[in-house]
Parts: sequence; structure tokens; C-alpha cells
Amino acid sequence: MRLLKKGVIAAGLLACVAATSVAAVADEVKIALNGVNDPQTNAEAAFIAGFTEALEGTDFEVSVFPSGTLGSERERFDQVAQGLVEVNLATVSTAFGMSPVLKGVLLPFMFEDNDEFDALMAGSNLLDEINGPLQENGVQIAGFNYIGTSIGIHNTTRPITRMSDLEGLRFRSLNAEQLAYQEALGATGTIVAWSEVANAIQTGVADGYFNPPNSAIRTGHTEFLVHFTQANISPSTRAVMLSEDWYQSLSDEQRTQIDGAVQAGFEANRAWIDDWSEEVVRRHEDAGVTISELEPGERDQMVEATRSTWADIMTPEDLTLYVEALEQLRN
Repeated sequence: MRLLKKGVIAAGLLACVAATSVAAVADEVKIALNGVNDPQTNAEAAFIAGFTEALEGTDFEVSVFPSGTLGSERERFDQVAQGLVEVNLATVSTAFGMSPVLKGVLLPFMFEDNDEFDALMAGSNLLDEINGPLQENGVQIAGFNYIGTSIGIHNTTRPITRMSDLEGLRFRSLNAEQLAYQEALGATGTIVAWSEVANAIQTGVADGYFNPPNSAIRTGHTEFLVHFTQANISPSTRAVMLSEDWYQSLSDEQRTQIDGAVQAGFEANRAWIDDWSEEVVRRHEDAGVTISELEPGERDQMVEATRSTWADIMTPEDLTLYVEALEQLRN
């Protein structure tokens, strides 16, 4: 594996890539991600390790572009659509405008847990529905990585074991959609850029946030976010995007090799998450964070309280695809 460091200038690199035809570089697989390529600390890097190992002995050579080397999420999305990058480990929301049905992946309390999400994507045609408009524009989503355990509730004030415990607390909101479901749960919210979160919480502008548990560990926020509840609000997913033009240019044998490598990457990612689920609890406890669980029936109340917000995020037709697929899975 060849690792290009963050200091590489993305514009100059892409100019060189663009000057070479897709056919001429068919054996190179460039993977871009917004994070470090360290399988010990990064679940997406674990995907890359599994993907790369599966391609050993083939004619493919994997090059990794970490930590935003090739630009922002939007820039990397455009590059994979143009065939300049073969694989992009991307935030799901970058494709919302092109494929609105993808919004269902992030709906609050839609899925019981990661296992149900995986089973739904494997046993339904939802991924085909998601990919329809994407493939027309040069991108396909091969599936989803996890970057940590499911999203829970971090706060500075008290253990959250019931929905009523959220009353009187104000949480950082990522966007208007998250703000809406925080308010539906009885809390209040305020939209704050991630770069300003630590200051907002330390100055009392916000009492916490809804994020995977590893977020507070990675950022050092456990110094003041001393309570965490794993509420399984939604999976902490990111999309594995492939260049459609590149994928279709491969021979049948090469496509089979890439499919196998992608599957190996997903298996490595899930194995990392399984190990991390125990490690993240230990790290919270070592940092003095109180770990709480929801009382029986409380998550069901949260599901009902936030269900009305789903219709504000998705069209009725798109939402029905998820609801009906889940009903079939659960029955």
C-alpha cells in the first residue's frame, strides 16, 4: 500500500490523475477518506486494511489519500463521480441532493441497532433505490461503514435513563432536522458548528450533544461531558462510494475481485466495531464518565415521540420504502 501524506497538494495531484485515461490506471485503486489511515484508531481505516489485504495477489494496487488530502467531502464526491478517484469513504449527507431516499439511513430511532440496519440493507432493495439516481451521475454506494457504535446522548448535567430526563437540557444540533427531533424528545437545541462545540458546552450555550460515544473520547470532551447514555438513536454510518464509470470499465474478473475486497472491508469494519464497543465503555469509565442505560420502554417512547419528524425529513413515498421494508424484516 502506498500512503500519500496530507501535505500533497490536491489540485496538482488531481491534474495529473485527470491527464491519465481511466483504462490506463484501471489497476490502481485510489481510496480517499476524511481521517487518518490508522486501523488501530479508525474504523474506516480498518475497512481499507481489509479491502487492501483481499486484493493482494491481484493486479490492483491500493493508494490511500487520508485526512482530506483530496479536499472536502463535496470535492471528493465530485472526484469519484468524475472517475478521478475510484473509492471514496464519505459522509452520507453529501449525496442527499442527488438521492433523497438516502436520508432514511440517518432517521432518528428508525433502526433498533446496527444489526437490524445491516439486515435491512442486505435483505431489501433499498440500496438499489438509493443507487438509481447516483449511478446515473457516476457514483454507486457499495454499502456502509460504521465509524463507531450507535449515536447516544452526551451531557454535562445528569444521567439520562428516561425521556423526561431530557427536559430542561439544551443540546448542540447538527442541523434543523436534528433540532426538530431533539425538541420532539422534550429537550431544546441550538445549531452549533462542530469547531465551536467545546466552547459552547463549556460556556453553557449547550449541555451536550447526540453523537457516537467515540466522539467525546476522540476530542477530549469527556473532561466536561461526564454522562453518556447509549440510546441507539441511529447508526454512525458513512458511505463507501465507488466510481461507476471505473467499476463498469473493469473486466468480469476484476469486478469480482473488487466486490470481494469491498466485502472483506465491511467484515473488517464490523470486527473493529465489535472490539471497539467494549473498549469505548472502558475508556469512558477511565475518564470518569457515568454510563447509563434507558429504562425498559423508554426508547419505545422516544421512537413514538420522534416519528412525526420523519415526514419532515423525507417525502411520504421515500419514507414508505423504509417503513415497509422494516415491517417485512421484523415480521
